[in-house]
Amino acid sequence: MAFAFDLPNLLRKRTTRVPMEYAAGESLQRVLGKHLRAVESATQTDLLTSVLVLDSDGRRLWHAASPRLPREYREAIDGIEIGPNVGSCGTAAFEGRAIYVTDIATDPLWADYRHLALPHGLRACWSTPIRNSGGAVVGTFAVYHLSPRSPTAEEVDAISMVTDHVAQAIEWFRNAQDLSPDAAGPDAPRASLHRVADEKAGSASAKAGEARGILRSIEADFDSVVDAVERAIQAFPELGLERLNRMKEAARRGARIARKGIEPD
Repeated sequence: MAFAFDLPNLLRKRTTRVPMEYAAGESLQRVLGKHLRAVESATQTDLLTSVLVLDSDGRRLWHAASPRLPREYREAIDGIEIGPNVGSCGTAAFEGRAIYVTDIATDPLWADYRHLALPHGLRACWSTPIRNSGGAVVGTFAVYHLSPRSPTAEEVDAISMVTDHVAQAIEWFRNAQDLSPDAAGPDAPRASLHRVADEKAGSASAKAGEARGILRSIEADFDSVVDAVERAIQAFPELGLERLNRMKEAARRGARIARKGIEPD
């Protein structure tokens, strides 16, 4: 199995640190990079990971994090337009479903892009859409391998887990930016993401019962953020109480919204 058994613990530890990292002024790219390095460190095979973020028009994917992908390849696909035959990530974002390409050299989805990947030894690419709490696709999480292979059932589960944590980190960042008076400034992290911090419009299509279950999970996640930030305020007051309190209020607001969706009309 490619992913080690301690991956869930590593991701949980990363998630508890995210509010403090944002409160300290770290960018979304840096936080996601730490997520991916943790994932790559918990593997038993040589793999590379990346996160691409969809722009506000819902048309192009932009680089957000990829600790070890070759720079030349990363730059070549930065800003790629999504579509039905646009490699693994462009297709996954367009179709809203996971795309597991076993062999880049032969898969028709890569016909127009394999010349970018093969010179760097990239042979397999498994891409999964990242969704916000409303169900809209906001990006992709990809796993690259240096030899042709398909994911195992355990790897598919691990990829889903990583994707959920990445989605959470993106949503927390955007909630904090919504409350920040400096969000529109020239140094705002969303500007460095090519203006992709605006979410693609969309709505969840889950049935009412499933939706309530999702909302309960979201409410619990926001409550855990409040707890984590309160611990940060007590342990690291030097991080800046104003920024930490904004983060806490964003999480509380998200919990209230989720709770309102659970309560019957």
